[in-house]
Amino acid sequence: MRVLLFAMTGLLFASVVIAQDDSKTLEGTYALVGGEVKGEKIPESVLKASSNINKGNKHTVHVGDDTIIGTHRLESTKTPKEIDSTDTEGSFKGQTYLGIYKLENGVWTVCFAAPGKDRPKEFTTKSGTGELMHVWKKK
Repeated sequence: MRVLLFAMTGLLFASVVIAQDDSKTLEGTYALVGGEVKGEKIPESVLKASSNINKGNKHTVHVGDDTIIGTHRLESTKTPKEIDSTDTEGSFKGQTYLGIYKLENGVWTVCFAAPGKDRPKEFTTKSGTGELMHVWKKK
């Protein structure tokens, strides 16, 4: 019984460390290099006018003319990894988006469902769903 309890405690600790590592890895400034909204590619002009700054569990995102400030919670033990993001400023203030994410070689890909919708399962969007996917590259 002690061995099982010790193993479970070790797994819980490892899960917390992994989640903390993704938060630290995610910190920094990013440029939007790709993505889609509702099945349509994000125009080049919007990509060039976009940035994302992450510090701890807070983010400030500029996409085109929109500025979004909010908080996020990462769950890196799930597959795919999960993110919940709540806007504290901007046109969707007070709303929470459920999403998935991946971090690979300084590239952060995130896909969100529309507020109030189920978390997406894949890194893609479809027309009529309100989903969005952003691909950010660390500067």
